[in-house]
Amino acid sequence: MKTKKKFRRIATIDIGSNAIKFKQFRVRSKKSLYPLELDTFKRIDLRLGEDVFKNNKISEASEKRLIKELKSLSKKVRNREVEWAGICATSATRNASNGIDICKKIETVCGSPVKILSGREEAYYLKDANIKKIEDLDYPMYVDVGGGSTEIYLKIGETEAFESFDIGAVRIMNNKDNKEEWKKLEEFLKKLEANPTSLIGIGGNIRRIFKILQLDKNSILDINKFENIKHKLSGMTNSERIKLFDLAEDRADVIVPACEIFSFILQHTKISKIYAIDWGICDAIAYRYFKENLA
Repeated sequence: MKTKKKFRRIATIDIGSNAIKFKQFRVRSKKSLYPLELDTFKRIDLRLGEDVFKNNKISEASEKRLIKELKSLSKKVRNREVEWAGICATSATRNASNGIDICKKIETVCGSPVKILSGREEAYYLKDANIKKIEDLDYPMYVDVGGGSTEIYLKIGETEAFESFDIGAVRIMNNKDNKEEWKKLEEFLKKLEANPTSLIGIGGNIRRIFKILQLDKNSILDINKFENIKHKLSGMTNSERIKLFDLAEDRADVIVPACEIFSFILQHTKISKIYAIDWGICDAIAYRYFKENLA
């Protein structure tokens, strides 16, 4: 009788502005094109950004739930003999006046350091998204639209251009975005040395747009079709979006603001094609951990 092969497993957490994401990966052959295989995924609908963008801090109620959820995840990680690849926090936590203190509590609960990523660090992490090869593209622009911020990365020759902007779906929804950040984004796009021809969309909102349009992960979304679905969604109530497109409540209210950000970027570039990939901070953390410790 053959012994079942035991895979090494690593886990990551992304403490975002709109949700908390946990991913557990199996480490496959080091020679594999994709050495990490997703084993477990959990999304926790805890909107920290709503607290922070209104009151500059994470509320006591949100903190308690956050600690409770992460304590539960940490227990599962220990029981399964999984090793932590890393825990990262992004826009809401780095903007929160009590963000550092809460991260110290998380470190105690999880037994792993928590890194609060700067905006530019978060943008640079998109560099590793190119392992999700779609096809040979000239100057693809990677765009991650989150709840609190938007990150962009692209490589032109040997020059890397990357930046983070405090423009996110939850911020817009709560009227906490500002003209200066939009202008900063516009200037960044204007100063690019070459015109990107394709946008690689990252995040749950763009993937949901693809699903609504019944496009698979290898499909190309035309910008006119994108604008049409954005217009259609904009004219609907949250309840209608939930009923017609089977959206979760915490997706139905942020999908239009997220589309507005993508639309702004498309309007200020000559991009003609949109792709969507299943990639995020959790994947970036895991991939970097693999390269540094397991490859």
